[in-house]
Amino acid sequence: MNRLYSAGTVRRVVERMIPVAIQLDDDGRIEPYLYAADYARLPDVTVDRVDEWSAEYLHLRGRHGGIDYAEIGGSNNEIPVMREIIVSVNRHNEPTLVLFFTDGGFRRKAKIAALMREASTLPAFWQFIGLGHADYGLLHDLDTMTGRHVDNAGFFSVDDIDTLTDADLYNRLLHEFPDWLRAAESAGILRRHSTATESW
Repeated sequence: MNRLYSAGTVRRVVERMIPVAIQLDDDGRIEPYLYAADYARLPDVTVDRVDEWSAEYLHLRGRHGGIDYAEIGGSNNEIPVMREIIVSVNRHNEPTLVLFFTDGGFRRKAKIAALMREASTLPAFWQFIGLGHADYGLLHDLDTMTGRHVDNAGFFSVDDIDTLTDADLYNRLLHEFPDWLRAAESAGILRRHSTATESW
């Protein structure tokens, strides 16, 4: 991920994604998290503050917005932030589209698979987004994972972010989400005609 930050890839992906993704949100704002070994809840981001927000928070080191990035750590552990998102979804009980950016390398495959099975009873669809031409491993297997109430996760990569149009991004974001909405409604997980919120 260090290379992706240094090359500005992470910032370009986020700045391109936010205006597209925020169209799906009911209040025009996204609730972002930053994670490594631990995680931090960042201030909400809106379209009119994308540049300012990115410059403030999209870093690997230092202290930004009152957050000491050293306390988040330098190696990935997806479990704590995934558990926090699950708690948040449980608390609000609203349909949620989770955009989970990663450079791959999920080492805790069994635990992550167990969490996705647990989360399949909740009103949240997890869209994993791969960066950096990595070995995405488990992420490719999400669509065929057994033991879930509904298919609650999808994956695509944006290794080609500079060549994608906004329409391409929108299509990728919505490729599986509508199918989940229908399945979750049929399974009684969603209230009918609920509006989606988002978490990153």
